[in-house]
Amino acid sequence: MFCSWRKSPAGPCSCAFRLGGPAKELFNRLHGLGEGTLVMKEQGLSLAKKTAVGLCVAYGDRDWHLLRDRLSGLELDTSRELEFYLIVRGSDRKPLLGISEPGKALHLSFQLDDLAWESLVVRRFIAEFDGVALDCEQSRQLGAGMWLDEWERPAAAWNADHVDAVCRVLQACRRLDVEVKARGQTNRTRFAPSFLDVSGGVLRIADRSLRHVVHADVADPAFSMHRIGGGQWCLRREDEQFFSVAIENESR
Repeated sequence: MFCSWRKSPAGPCSCAFRLGGPAKELFNRLHGLGEGTLVMKEQGLSLAKKTAVGLCVAYGDRDWHLLRDRLSGLELDTSRELEFYLIVRGSDRKPLLGISEPGKALHLSFQLDDLAWESLVVRRFIAEFDGVALDCEQSRQLGAGMWLDEWERPAAAWNADHVDAVCRVLQACRRLDVEVKARGQTNRTRFAPSFLDVSGGVLRIADRSLRHVVHADVADPAFSMHRIGGGQWCLRREDEQFFSVAIENESR
């Protein structure tokens, strides 16, 4: 495959690199580089939000290790086998730090919205973490350009009554609490939803500023919805990914 980023016809591609180094150092290197777009994806539920990255704090012992960044809301279990990549997005030439399990597509990424791929900061990042160039086909297999609602398996067949019931709750929603768990990583966020779009059983929800966007396949049999009291509802998957939806109590 021809790569427009290749520095010479015989040289390697320069649009994607596998990185080495400890996870804590990788993420802490993002601190101070401005806001970016954090994306977490798991089957049937995706979250994208604008955020900066703080300094990760380590918890745990030699058998279990958790990195937590309070600014972005990210938690990362470093006891799992993970691979780290730096990839250029072809549409806007923004650098994207991605995480995947070996041989699988990215399930977490952070796009550096304030940096250009050609910047000195990016070159230093690649050098500092011993970046190894990948070819374009490998970067495509990582799913770096996938949409939020493109999951590893197709969306489920949908029940119109169930989807309508979920939409009615969301349309009355004053605050949306979202938690996404993806293979050792967790991210939580809270926002006031202003936009709701439905395509089959897939919901697309966003706040007014589009700083938070959620895509969810609520038709998936793993999703269930129930009232938890006080005007609150919960949409939860069997694997404990969930929305927590807070609305005004109807009795008020």
